[in-house]
Amino acid sequence: MTTTSFPLSGPIQLSCRLGMGTITVHADDGVTEAKVVLTARDAKSDYVERTTVELSGSTLVVHGPKPRGPLFDLPVFAGRFGERDAVDADITVPAGTPVKIASWGADVVVKGQAGTTDIMSGSTTTEIDDVDGDLRLRYGSGPARARRVTGSVVVRAGSGSITFGEVAGSIEVGCGSGSLEVGNAGGRVRMRTGTGQATIGAAGGDVDFTSGSGGLSVGLRRGQPARLDVITGAGQLRSDVAVEDAPPADTARAITIKARTGSGDVRIFRADPMPDAA
Repeated sequence: MTTTSFPLSGPIQLSCRLGMGTITVHADDGVTEAKVVLTARDAKSDYVERTTVELSGSTLVVHGPKPRGPLFDLPVFAGRFGERDAVDADITVPAGTPVKIASWGADVVVKGQAGTTDIMSGSTTTEIDDVDGDLRLRYGSGPARARRVTGSVVVRAGSGSITFGEVAGSIEVGCGSGSLEVGNAGGRVRMRTGTGQATIGAAGGDVDFTSGSGGLSVGLRRGQPARLDVITGAGQLRSDVAVEDAPPADTARAITIKARTGSGDVRIFRADPMPDAA
């Protein structure tokens, strides 16, 4: 295990690029020095010694070499090779630090409140607490979860489940297969998927969903008008909210829910809980 610390005199950003293992970032209040702890899983590996850890200007750099093993130019195979170079990285930075992470196959955890975050990986698990800014995720497969994002979100994935608690801005997702679940979407949601589905607990902006096979569920808060534009080949449209032919009186507040599915139901439901019966 190696520990490296850097006293801080101002804001920084994090650039981390590692192979296999785990990357855990702690973005905490009151941090006066950045700290990087690297632990090799294999005592015979020299991966830690070959990893660059430095504070270059205002950028904390944690860059390791490409893991040794065949087929590492193809991230989808990363989980099968290079285990001897697996390393667990524990990184502490101030809250609000912009984070950029790239890995071949390391699971990523971001605790606390990070700034704008960009994560690119192969087949991994991604867990994020809070992002004060935009979030960009690009990965081959695996589950990804973020509790809260104050900006916009862009996701490009091969397959996997994507879960967001609250996103203030827009959400754009493109994936081959998988699912999108959003508790509270403040802006527009756009998803393109081959075989995937989406659930939006409460929609605050337009929804544009296209899937070869997969359904869409959208929650509307009480008083939120919406226009429906739905075409499904082998699915059904179900609505727990009254649907009328005439446009809503308050068209300025209306959002548009557009869905195109080959097979899959489209459901509109009431986001707010129903009041108790008297």
